[in-house]
Amino acid sequence: MHYSDIQFTLKENIFHSNLEGDFACFALWQDARPFLEEIRKVLKNRFEILLETEMVWSKEYFHSNAQRLYEAPIYLNDNQEFLQSIHGNKIGGNSFILFIIKDENPLYTYAQSVSGKIEITNLNFVDAKYTFRDWIFEKTNKKYGVHSTNNIYEFFFQVPLLLGVDRFKKLLKSEIIEEVRIEKDLEGAKGWKSYKDLFEILNLTCNYLVQRGFETLPESNPEKDIDFLTDNHQRLASALGAIQNRNQSYKGKIKVAEEWISLDMRFVGDKYYDVVWEKNMLDNKIMHNNIYIPREDDYFFSLLYHAKAQKSSVKDKYIPILEQFAKQLKFNWYNSNKLNDNKFIAKALKGFYKANGYFYEDAIDKGVYKNQEIIETLPSFKIIKPKKLLKIKTRLYPYIPKSLIKIKKKILG
Repeated sequence: MHYSDIQFTLKENIFHSNLEGDFACFALWQDARPFLEEIRKVLKNRFEILLETEMVWSKEYFHSNAQRLYEAPIYLNDNQEFLQSIHGNKIGGNSFILFIIKDENPLYTYAQSVSGKIEITNLNFVDAKYTFRDWIFEKTNKKYGVHSTNNIYEFFFQVPLLLGVDRFKKLLKSEIIEEVRIEKDLEGAKGWKSYKDLFEILNLTCNYLVQRGFETLPESNPEKDIDFLTDNHQRLASALGAIQNRNQSYKGKIKVAEEWISLDMRFVGDKYYDVVWEKNMLDNKIMHNNIYIPREDDYFFSLLYHAKAQKSSVKDKYIPILEQFAKQLKFNWYNSNKLNDNKFIAKALKGFYKANGYFYEDAIDKGVYKNQEIIETLPSFKIIKPKKLLKIKTRLYPYIPKSLIKIKKKILG
């Protein structure tokens, strides 16, 4: 089961996931160590303990591990050797106690987290975490001695990174793992050995797809870049272990097979495509070579849009791909000989946008090229600005009959 396979349904005012039972990890940071016996007793009484171990991170990657676990950016101009994080300070040391537990009777609803998010949450886990934190705060005046995942999405994100794919799959089968001590950093801490390893982790930890250029993956990546689409770009970046641009956190780089690869992490709401289309693409995505990619129709139209609306000229490599999928989907109206005909392509994209209720808006990434001849024909939200509205009122004024002077004054404000 992958991250994007998780679903919740609401029956008789109770939320149910499509898993049997629910899972969480509890981490006891340095301040919580003296409370280990009491915490273990509560977890054992309320849940099933599948794993109790001492996790040990290397000193070299301690702070980057902490940043990634808490989904905090690691920026491009940070010196990794001297990287410090408030999350690392909260943890207190490079070893901690980790519990993996199973809840046979989860109680899910929407609840607010410490960070202010109101999200689907297993109240049983949250209640236990806050109980432990209250004990610790009362004795030590430290607030965050215990960490836990609040829901199954966080569990799928954090545990594969902490424990690796093999252990994670065993835990999902409710297998008890007996390892007293595990010495490892988060997956990908030193970079990724291969694209195969990278995407195996991404499938478990994120909702994503690779927009284009996936034909050679996971064997090779001659372009040395990856264009993602996701619903949470920071979760994706943290899963990847990406070094992010400080002013554009949806861009960055990672190391794969000893090569640096550049990243574009487009996300729902960034207007790189229509926002509804972005969500639809993620909902419709398909698996190819163990990598999530757009469904054939989404791939064709998103590539056509990218090639024509977001580029000054069509890359040669896109031409046979578009032709192949047009034939495959029986698009008899499409003709690759007209790729340089802006009016022809604009009409096709306009028809696709209108049929699906999509609208054009400028992307938040101001570096994205805009082919005005294409985008000006697409449906868009036309909002009249105040100055322009006043100019329209002034022009209308002479043509309003004197008998309607009161209305005239209302029009002019």
